[in-house]
Amino acid sequence: MANPPMATLVADFLTDLARAGKSPHTVRAYRGDLGDFGRFFTGPINQITAGVLRAYLGGLADKAPATRARREAALASLLAWAYRTEIIAADPMTRLDRTHLPASLPRPVPTEHIEAVLRTIPKTRDRDRLLFLLLYTTGMRVGEALTIEIDDLDLRRDDEHVTILGKGGRRRTVLLDDSTLVALLRRYLKARGYRHGSLFRAEKNYVGGPLRYASVQQLWAKYRAKAQVTATIHQLRHVHATELVNAGVSLETIRRRLGHANAQTVLRYADQRDATADAEIRTWRRRRTTGHPNS
Repeated sequence: MANPPMATLVADFLTDLARAGKSPHTVRAYRGDLGDFGRFFTGPINQITAGVLRAYLGGLADKAPATRARREAALASLLAWAYRTEIIAADPMTRLDRTHLPASLPRPVPTEHIEAVLRTIPKTRDRDRLLFLLLYTTGMRVGEALTIEIDDLDLRRDDEHVTILGKGGRRRTVLLDDSTLVALLRRYLKARGYRHGSLFRAEKNYVGGPLRYASVQQLWAKYRAKAQVTATIHQLRHVHATELVNAGVSLETIRRRLGHANAQTVLRYADQRDATADAEIRTWRRRRTTGHPNS
Protein backbone atom coordinates (compact mmCIF):
# COMPACT_ATOMS: atom_id res chain seq x y z
CA MET A 1 0.00 0.00 0.00
CA ALA A 2 1.07 3.60 -0.55
CA ASN A 3 2.91 5.14 2.35
CA PRO A 4 3.04 8.95 2.02
CA PRO A 5 4.41 11.08 4.87
CA MET A 6 2.11 11.52 7.85
CA ALA A 7 1.96 15.30 7.35
CA THR A 8 0.72 14.80 3.78
CA LEU A 9 -1.93 12.34 4.92
CA VAL A 10 -3.17 14.67 7.63
CA ALA A 11 -3.37 17.54 5.14
CA ASP A 12 -5.37 15.36 2.71
CA PHE A 13 -7.65 14.20 5.52
CA LEU A 14 -8.34 17.77 6.64
CA THR A 15 -9.07 18.79 3.05
CA ASP A 16 -11.64 15.98 2.83
CA LEU A 17 -13.21 17.15 6.10
CA ALA A 18 -13.61 20.66 4.72
CA ARG A 19 -15.12 19.31 1.49
CA ALA A 20 -17.56 17.26 3.56
CA GLY A 21 -18.87 20.47 5.09
CA LYS A 22 -17.07 20.46 8.43
CA SER A 23 -16.73 23.95 9.87
CA PRO A 24 -13.36 25.78 9.88
CA HIS A 25 -13.44 25.55 13.68
CA THR A 26 -13.78 21.75 13.53
CA VAL A 27 -11.00 21.43 10.96
CA ARG A 28 -8.69 23.56 13.13
CA ALA A 29 -9.48 21.40 16.16
CA TYR A 30 -8.62 18.23 14.23
CA ARG A 31 -5.40 19.82 12.98
CA GLY A 32 -4.34 20.68 16.52
CA ASP A 33 -5.14 17.25 17.95
CA LEU A 34 -3.48 15.36 15.11
CA GLY A 35 -0.48 17.68 15.34
CA ASP A 36 -0.09 16.64 18.98
CA PHE A 37 0.00 12.98 17.95
CA GLY A 38 2.44 13.83 15.14
CA ARG A 39 4.90 15.16 17.71
CA PHE A 40 4.67 11.85 19.57
CA PHE A 41 4.88 9.53 16.57
CA THR A 42 6.97 10.44 13.54
CA GLY A 43 6.88 7.17 11.62
CA PRO A 44 4.70 6.20 8.64
CA ILE A 45 1.02 5.62 9.19
CA ASN A 46 1.20 1.89 8.46
CA GLN A 47 3.43 1.51 11.52
CA ILE A 48 0.78 2.87 13.87
CA THR A 49 -0.24 -0.13 15.96
CA ALA A 50 -2.61 -0.56 18.86
CA GLY A 51 0.48 -0.50 21.08
CA VAL A 52 1.58 2.87 19.68
CA LEU A 53 -1.90 4.27 20.27
CA ARG A 54 -2.01 2.94 23.84
CA ALA A 55 1.38 4.51 24.57
CA TYR A 56 0.27 7.87 23.22
CA LEU A 57 -3.11 7.87 24.91
CA GLY A 58 -1.55 6.66 28.14
CA GLY A 59 0.55 9.80 28.13
CA LEU A 60 -2.65 11.84 28.24
CA ALA A 61 -3.66 10.47 31.64
CA ASP A 62 -3.23 13.88 33.27
CA LYS A 63 -5.49 15.56 30.72
CA ALA A 64 -9.19 16.18 31.25
CA PRO A 65 -11.46 13.33 30.08
CA ALA A 66 -12.94 15.61 27.42
CA THR A 67 -9.45 16.31 26.03
CA ARG A 68 -8.58 12.61 25.93
CA ALA A 69 -11.86 11.79 24.23
CA ARG A 70 -11.31 14.54 21.64
CA ARG A 71 -7.78 13.33 20.83
CA GLU A 72 -9.08 9.77 20.49
CA ALA A 73 -11.87 10.94 18.20
CA ALA A 74 -9.42 12.80 15.95
CA LEU A 75 -7.16 9.76 15.65
CA ALA A 76 -10.12 7.45 15.11
CA SER A 77 -11.42 9.64 12.29
CA LEU A 78 -8.00 9.83 10.61
CA LEU A 79 -7.38 6.08 10.82
CA ALA A 80 -10.91 5.19 9.68
CA TRP A 81 -10.43 7.53 6.70
CA ALA A 82 -7.05 5.95 5.90
CA TYR A 83 -8.61 2.48 6.05
CA ARG A 84 -11.55 3.45 3.82
CA THR A 85 -9.19 4.93 1.25
CA GLU A 86 -6.99 1.79 1.39
CA ILE A 87 -3.94 3.62 2.69
CA ILE A 88 -3.72 1.14 5.58
CA ALA A 89 -4.77 -2.52 5.60
CA ALA A 90 -6.35 -2.45 9.07
CA ASP A 91 -7.55 0.14 11.55
CA PRO A 92 -5.68 -0.27 14.87
CA MET A 93 -8.07 2.04 16.71
CA THR A 94 -10.77 -0.65 16.56
CA ARG A 95 -8.71 -2.72 19.02
CA LEU A 96 -8.81 -0.07 21.74
CA ASP A 97 -11.36 0.74 24.40
CA ARG A 98 -12.46 4.34 23.97
CA THR A 99 -12.95 7.02 26.61
CA HIS A 100 -16.66 7.44 27.28
CA LEU A 101 -17.90 10.70 28.70
CA PRO A 102 -21.07 10.85 30.77
CA ALA A 103 -23.84 12.77 29.06
CA SER A 104 -23.63 16.26 30.47
CA LEU A 105 -26.21 18.99 30.57
CA PRO A 106 -25.35 22.34 29.00
CA ARG A 107 -24.30 24.59 31.85
CA PRO A 108 -27.23 26.95 32.45
CA VAL A 109 -26.68 30.70 32.35
CA PRO A 110 -29.24 33.22 33.60
CA THR A 111 -30.79 35.27 30.82
CA GLU A 112 -29.87 38.38 32.80
CA HIS A 113 -26.18 37.56 32.40
CA ILE A 114 -26.45 37.39 28.63
CA GLU A 115 -28.40 40.64 28.51
CA ALA A 116 -25.76 42.27 30.72
CA VAL A 117 -23.08 41.37 28.18
CA LEU A 118 -25.16 42.74 25.31
CA ARG A 119 -25.59 46.02 27.16
CA THR A 120 -21.82 46.51 27.34
CA ILE A 121 -21.52 46.62 23.54
CA PRO A 122 -21.38 50.27 22.40
CA LYS A 123 -24.11 51.37 20.01
CA THR A 124 -21.37 52.39 17.60
CA ARG A 125 -20.33 48.72 17.36
CA ASP A 126 -23.45 47.74 15.45
CA ARG A 127 -21.79 44.76 13.79
CA ASP A 128 -20.93 43.23 17.16
CA ARG A 129 -24.35 44.03 18.62
CA LEU A 130 -26.06 42.44 15.62
CA LEU A 131 -23.90 39.31 15.68
CA PHE A 132 -24.32 38.51 19.36
CA LEU A 133 -28.01 39.39 19.37
CA LEU A 134 -28.46 37.09 16.38
CA LEU A 135 -26.75 34.23 18.21
CA TYR A 136 -28.83 34.84 21.32
CA THR A 137 -32.24 35.18 19.65
CA THR A 138 -31.89 32.34 17.12
CA GLY A 139 -29.57 29.85 18.82
CA MET A 140 -27.48 29.42 15.69
CA ARG A 141 -23.83 28.41 15.93
CA VAL A 142 -21.07 31.00 15.57
CA GLY A 143 -19.75 29.29 12.46
CA GLU A 144 -23.21 29.35 10.90
CA ALA A 145 -23.61 33.08 11.53
CA LEU A 146 -20.23 33.83 9.99
CA THR A 147 -21.17 32.12 6.71
CA ILE A 148 -24.28 34.26 6.18
CA GLU A 149 -24.28 36.18 2.91
CA ILE A 150 -26.51 39.14 2.14
CA ASP A 151 -28.28 37.01 -0.46
CA ASP A 152 -29.20 34.51 2.28
CA LEU A 153 -31.49 37.09 3.91
CA ASP A 154 -35.22 37.27 3.18
CA LEU A 155 -36.45 40.51 4.74
CA ARG A 156 -40.07 40.54 3.68
CA ARG A 157 -41.73 42.49 6.48
CA ASP A 158 -43.16 40.40 9.33
CA ASP A 159 -41.76 37.25 7.73
CA GLU A 160 -38.00 37.76 7.97
CA HIS A 161 -35.84 34.65 7.55
CA VAL A 162 -32.23 33.69 6.91
CA THR A 163 -30.95 30.56 5.20
CA ILE A 164 -27.77 29.21 6.77
CA LEU A 165 -25.25 26.47 6.07
CA GLY A 166 -25.38 24.24 9.13
CA LYS A 167 -23.32 21.43 10.55
CA GLY A 168 -22.64 18.61 8.11
CA GLY A 169 -23.36 20.85 5.15
CA ARG A 170 -27.10 20.85 5.86
CA ARG A 171 -28.94 24.04 4.93
CA ARG A 172 -31.87 25.30 6.97
CA THR A 173 -34.02 28.40 7.12
CA VAL A 174 -34.29 30.22 10.44
CA LEU A 175 -37.08 32.61 11.35
CA LEU A 176 -35.91 36.02 12.58
CA ASP A 177 -38.73 36.60 15.02
CA ASP A 178 -37.15 39.08 17.44
CA SER A 179 -38.27 42.62 16.57
CA THR A 180 -35.19 44.24 18.12
CA LEU A 181 -32.93 42.00 16.05
CA VAL A 182 -34.81 42.72 12.81
CA ALA A 183 -34.76 46.48 13.39
CA LEU A 184 -31.02 46.40 14.13
CA LEU A 185 -30.40 44.27 11.03
CA ARG A 186 -32.26 46.72 8.80
CA ARG A 187 -30.34 49.71 10.23
CA TYR A 188 -27.05 47.85 9.87
CA LEU A 189 -27.63 47.02 6.22
CA LYS A 190 -28.73 50.56 5.44
CA ALA A 191 -25.72 52.10 7.19
CA ARG A 192 -23.25 49.74 5.51
CA GLY A 193 -24.84 49.79 2.08
CA TYR A 194 -24.18 46.07 1.67
CA ARG A 195 -25.82 44.46 -1.35
CA HIS A 196 -23.84 41.22 -1.67
CA GLY A 197 -21.11 39.34 0.17
CA SER A 198 -20.66 38.48 3.83
CA LEU A 199 -23.01 39.92 6.41
CA PHE A 200 -20.29 40.10 9.06
CA ARG A 201 -17.01 41.52 7.78
CA ALA A 202 -13.57 42.28 9.16
CA GLU A 203 -12.59 45.70 10.45
CA LYS A 204 -11.05 47.33 7.38
CA ASN A 205 -13.77 49.98 7.21
CA TYR A 206 -16.12 46.98 7.29
CA VAL A 207 -15.21 46.11 3.72
CA GLY A 208 -12.66 43.41 4.53
CA GLY A 209 -13.15 39.68 4.24
CA PRO A 210 -15.52 37.62 6.39
CA LEU A 211 -15.13 38.01 10.14
CA ARG A 212 -13.06 35.17 11.60
CA TYR A 213 -14.14 32.81 14.37
CA ALA A 214 -11.12 33.68 16.51
CA SER A 215 -11.97 37.38 16.27
CA VAL A 216 -15.51 36.69 17.45
CA GLN A 217 -14.17 34.75 20.43
CA GLN A 218 -11.93 37.68 21.35
CA LEU A 219 -14.79 40.16 21.06
CA TRP A 220 -17.06 38.06 23.26
CA ALA A 221 -14.30 37.65 25.85
CA LYS A 222 -13.86 41.42 25.96
CA TYR A 223 -17.54 42.20 26.37
CA ARG A 224 -18.27 39.51 28.94
CA ALA A 225 -15.24 40.57 30.99
CA LYS A 226 -16.58 44.11 30.98
CA ALA A 227 -19.95 42.79 32.18
CA GLN A 228 -18.21 40.54 34.74
CA VAL A 229 -19.97 37.48 33.34
CA THR A 230 -18.37 34.06 32.79
CA ALA A 231 -20.69 32.76 30.06
CA THR A 232 -19.09 31.27 26.96
CA ILE A 233 -20.22 32.32 23.53
CA HIS A 234 -21.68 28.86 22.86
CA GLN A 235 -23.96 29.28 25.85
CA LEU A 236 -25.94 31.85 23.89
CA ARG A 237 -27.23 28.84 21.97
CA HIS A 238 -27.97 26.92 25.15
CA VAL A 239 -29.88 29.84 26.68
CA HIS A 240 -32.06 30.19 23.59
CA ALA A 241 -32.82 26.47 23.51
CA THR A 242 -33.69 26.39 27.20
CA GLU A 243 -36.00 29.39 26.80
CA LEU A 244 -37.85 27.58 24.00
CA VAL A 245 -38.23 24.43 26.09
CA ASN A 246 -39.52 26.40 29.06
CA ALA A 247 -42.02 28.15 26.78
CA GLY A 248 -43.46 24.80 25.73
CA VAL A 249 -42.13 24.75 22.16
CA SER A 250 -42.03 21.18 20.83
CA LEU A 251 -38.69 19.38 20.84
CA GLU A 252 -38.99 18.71 17.11
CA THR A 253 -39.41 22.42 16.38
CA ILE A 254 -36.40 23.21 18.58
CA ARG A 255 -34.38 20.51 16.83
CA ARG A 256 -35.13 21.99 13.44
CA ARG A 257 -34.44 25.56 14.58
CA LEU A 258 -31.06 24.66 16.12
CA GLY A 259 -30.05 22.32 13.31
CA HIS A 260 -29.54 19.22 15.46
CA ALA A 261 -29.45 15.93 13.57
CA ASN A 262 -31.71 14.20 16.10
CA ALA A 263 -34.05 15.07 18.93
CA GLN A 264 -31.94 13.19 21.48
CA THR A 265 -29.59 16.16 21.69
CA VAL A 266 -32.48 18.50 22.37
CA LEU A 267 -33.52 16.36 25.34
CA ARG A 268 -30.51 17.77 27.21
CA TYR A 269 -32.25 21.11 27.28
CA ALA A 270 -35.52 19.51 28.33
CA ASP A 271 -33.76 17.95 31.32
CA GLN A 272 -32.99 21.44 32.55
CA ARG A 273 -36.68 22.15 32.84
CA ASP A 274 -36.97 20.13 36.05
CA ALA A 275 -37.20 23.26 38.21
CA THR A 276 -39.93 24.67 35.99
CA ALA A 277 -41.79 21.36 36.04
CA ASP A 278 -41.52 21.19 39.83
CA ALA A 279 -43.05 24.66 40.12
CA GLU A 280 -45.94 23.64 37.86
CA ILE A 281 -46.57 20.49 39.89
CA ARG A 282 -46.53 22.44 43.16
CA THR A 283 -49.07 24.89 41.74
CA TRP A 284 -51.27 22.01 40.61
CA ARG A 285 -51.00 20.38 44.03
CA ARG A 286 -51.99 23.58 45.82
CA ARG A 287 -55.00 23.99 43.56
CA ARG A 288 -56.06 20.40 44.12
CA THR A 289 -55.62 20.67 47.88
CA THR A 290 -57.32 24.03 48.39
CA GLY A 291 -59.88 23.76 45.64
CA HIS A 292 -58.98 27.27 44.48
CA PRO A 293 -58.25 27.39 40.73
CA ASN A 294 -56.15 30.55 41.07
CA SER A 295 -53.97 29.45 44.00
